[in-house]
Amino acid sequence: MSTKFKVDLSAANVEVSDKSINVKGKEGELSLELVHPFLKIERKDKILFIEAEKDNKFQKAIAGTLAANIKNMIKGVNERYTAELELVYMHFPASLKINGNKISVENFVGERKPRDIVIPEGVKAEVKGNKIMLSGTDKYKVGQLAGTIESKIQVKNKDRRVFKDGVFITKKP
Repeated sequence: MSTKFKVDLSAANVEVSDKSINVKGKEGELSLELVHPFLKIERKDKILFIEAEKDNKFQKAIAGTLAANIKNMIKGVNERYTAELELVYMHFPASLKINGNKISVENFVGERKPRDIVIPEGVKAEVKGNKIMLSGTDKYKVGQLAGTIESKIQVKNKDRRVFKDGVFITKKP
């Protein structure tokens, strides 16, 4: 007995083809390429059924992941995902700036060279004081950028008990 995953498509305009799924909404458009040939995707009215060919753990996991990704796409094109990060410093007054498609952290722990992180296409970044607000329709891109910023802006080669500086995620997408 195989497991069927249901996805409600009533919230957005969804087009399903053999190789991709396209989702359109008021905030934008996203597409997902289908790379697993063992998944059977069937659409009935406003419900999408995703079923694995065999009843094994791996194929069920892939089918469930695809269903979750489609739900995230539908939510993203209707509401947008947002993440917030905050710059914390103790010793040196660091600052945040947006230069084109990069976020720059200047004077971090007294460094002369600013630390830059590239903002991917489809993600919008805003800086307000010591806070960074990220928003976008793709949950993966917003979350990945937040994690990248947090990991790139940390203190290296110093005692973490004394130097508690860094950029930290305060709200996840």
